[in-house]
Amino acid sequence: MMAHAKWDQFYNEHGRFYLLPHPAFKRLTNLLRAYKVEKVIDLGCGNGRHLVALAEEGFKVSAIDISPAAVELSKQWLEEKGLEGDVGVADLHEEIKTYPNASFDAIVAVNSLNYDNNEKFLLALKEINRLLRDKGIFFLVVPSKETVIVKPEAEQILFNEQALRLALADTFKILELGQDEEKNFVVTAQEK
Repeated sequence: MMAHAKWDQFYNEHGRFYLLPHPAFKRLTNLLRAYKVEKVIDLGCGNGRHLVALAEEGFKVSAIDISPAAVELSKQWLEEKGLEGDVGVADLHEEIKTYPNASFDAIVAVNSLNYDNNEKFLLALKEINRLLRDKGIFFLVVPSKETVIVKPEAEQILFNEQALRLALADTFKILELGQDEEKNFVVTAQEK
């Protein structure tokens, strides 16, 4: 089964199940304002919980997801709220290669970069760094080896702190790295 088909099945079965943004979202929006962020892209937006929340906060938002069902849920949610955003279906690992340098002030990737292998993860980090304006903000959430996996049918990379810090070291200055209640790593970093 192709990746988008698995995710389509998931979103068709569950619909709009995540309604609230990540618990670190308020800190993130405060930081985005402090850095005068305007343009934000959500990579792997799912049903749109971060996309919609960012749009509600006044940011100019874009998003991509591999699942047409997820993208449709995101678009519907924006429309219901009377908000604008550019949302499209794409494989984020391929799509990010098509954007010009410094296209975004901030990039959000919540539990979306961990569904491939280490090589693709590292390549994605380099592309994300390229897409960010000088000193742009990157908000990343990935599972740790302690995270309880809710979707065990999907292969995921599970991180330890040292490996995650090492992966980010060449391209990002880590502003904050911690764990949420589900033991996911939550990283706020800056393009360097």
